[in-house]
Parts: sequence; C-alpha cells; structure tokens
Amino acid sequence: MASSAEVRVGEITGERGSGDPLPLHLVGGEGTVAIQLRTTVHRVSMGAGLAHRPALVDAVRALPGLPGLSLSSSGGTFAVGGPGWLGLAAMGVPPPQQRMRLDWMTDALQAWLEAALGPLGLRLERGRVEGAWCPGFSDVSVQGRKLIGLGFRVTRDWIAMRGVMPVRPIEAADHALLAACHRLIGLEVRADASTSLVQCTGDTRWTVEGAIDHLRRVRVEPG
Repeated sequence: MASSAEVRVGEITGERGSGDPLPLHLVGGEGTVAIQLRTTVHRVSMGAGLAHRPALVDAVRALPGLPGLSLSSSGGTFAVGGPGWLGLAAMGVPPPQQRMRLDWMTDALQAWLEAALGPLGLRLERGRVEGAWCPGFSDVSVQGRKLIGLGFRVTRDWIAMRGVMPVRPIEAADHALLAACHRLIGLEVRADASTSLVQCTGDTRWTVEGAIDHLRRVRVEPG
C-alpha cells in the first residue's frame, strides 16, 4: 500500500507509572508521522470516551484481579499491557490541503505496518473484528483475527494514535480481564477472534524486545 506520508520510528521507550500520555514531543512537519514503540506495564487501558463515564470507571476499578487502570487520552474501549504486549503510538501532521485527515493517518499507519509485517508473510486487513478486544474500524487483522488495536485523537493541528499488539499469545488471565471489562459495555470478547505475532508467524521466538528491534528500522517514504 502506498503512503502519502513519511512514516518513521521516532522513539523507543517503556511505560512507567499509571499515566498514558501522548508523545506530543514527536509532532513533526506537515506530511509526517512519527512512531513510538514501547514496552508496556501490566494494566488495563480505558479509551477516552469511556473514561468520561464515572460509574463505568468505578465498575472497572472494582473488577477482581485488576492489575491497574490507565485512562487513555485517545479513543477505543479496553486494552491491556504487560510483558507480552507491544505498545504503539504515533503523532501525525496532515498536509493543510488534506480533507479526509483521519483516513490520511490510518492509510499512513497501514502502509508502515505492511512494510514491517509483510516481509514476515503476514497479509494485513483493516476493519472491525467482531468478538475481538477493543473492536473498531481501525482493527488490523490477519485471516480474520485481530492482531493490532489502534485508537485515535484528532485535533486541528495533529492526529494521535495509541495502540497495542500482542506479541506473545494472549494469556488466559488477560483474556478473562478483557472479557470482563467489555462485558460492562455490552460487548462479548472471544479468544478465537484475536491472534498474536507468535501465532501469526508460527515463530515462538518472538518477544516484545525482538519485535521492537524488527520494527525500529522500518521507514516509509511518500509516493
């Protein structure tokens, strides 16, 4: 897929504490998207729209076994982090003449992901995967199973993305936690609706650190 943006990795970092800040320092020039790759903390992340519902936040905090809660500044429902989960974020600045600004951002990210994961033999699809964790229009899937979840925040000057990808197969405890969170908003989460990098590639050697090392070198030029 061709990109109308320059997309590059701008930062590699690790989550700390309970905050979930956007990497505003990565905002670049017009027509650019800067990616942040990060290791993640074991906790639940709650999308910005849901986080404005105090009763729902309280219900999530009351879930048994909740390892921690982060209220995200971008869209989405619920995701988790931890040793098997790779965190992704991006800051994009659409050209001033760009009309479909969110489409510009999602297309740029799709081109970058295809450049990164296509050589591993993965054919990526975009669109809501029913039964997956944090289902939405920007789900990235392989053979109908969700691999990456992306949430967005759009302002006049920039577009932000925050997301996660399970590198290792999702553990039963994490799946149960995701199912319990989504049940609070009337959504079913099924284990067979999602996948991981290990499962997609059939290579059990993948780790978050190994995935970061692979992704850090990927760059997409406009054209």
